[in-house]
Amino acid sequence: MNGRVAIKNGLKLSLRAVGLLEPLQTLRQEQAERELRKQRPRGLSLFSQFISPGELCIDVGANVGDVTQMFLELGARVIAVEPQRENVAILQRRFQDNAAVTVVPKGLAASPGEHELLICTSGDCSSMDPEYVARVSASGRLPVGEYRWDSRQTVEVTTLDRLIRQFGQPAFVKVDVEGFEYEVVRSLAAPVRALSIEFTPERFTPTFRCIEHLASLGDVEFNYTVGRSMKFALRRWVSAEVMCDVLRSTSFPVWTGPAGDVYMRSRQ
Repeated sequence: MNGRVAIKNGLKLSLRAVGLLEPLQTLRQEQAERELRKQRPRGLSLFSQFISPGELCIDVGANVGDVTQMFLELGARVIAVEPQRENVAILQRRFQDNAAVTVVPKGLAASPGEHELLICTSGDCSSMDPEYVARVSASGRLPVGEYRWDSRQTVEVTTLDRLIRQFGQPAFVKVDVEGFEYEVVRSLAAPVRALSIEFTPERFTPTFRCIEHLASLGDVEFNYTVGRSMKFALRRWVSAEVMCDVLRSTSFPVWTGPAGDVYMRSRQ
């Protein structure tokens, strides 16, 4: 992996030297924006399988609220959980007139208290997991030249279990916290109806732990999506054991952003 990163960084230096790096980065950003526009109807279609109007959703790692907005379009009430101060300010401005959204300016962890948040130059890649940062930097998924975690914020954290006791049982929980997913999920003492967790192939152990813990709570089944496809990769939902085997045996692209999300739903 280190050799690939060196090649990638060397190519970027060469492109910058001949004035092509910035135009290519602009083109990439435009492509990403087009992909996001295409992703929206697919996302609404996927989430509608779990959410009905009036139901509660919890958006853990809400960032600036794009997924929260999709939940709202499905008629849901949303608890948007976000620890990074800059993103919290955006969420509060964006949804200040919407009574269906409650912004919780905290992180989630296995127990309440405080935690150090590693702030990334890209606002959607901040993390409370130093090992995640090290792995995705070394693999080239988030190369150091573009993504830097130069600052820290001490943030208040609560637990997913406490949030549910405070706000009620959710129809769906989205967990996207850059490698810290297991610390969020393991506070659950009872099953939820449906949930998603982001994964990256550089470090599957937290994902497997999430799956095992969720399976220990009740009669559940799993599926997953790849990248930003917002489409299930498996034709049928599978057991925890099969889901882990599928992830182990699948080759995921390392350089193209998030590998995907594992989805869980209760059979009850």
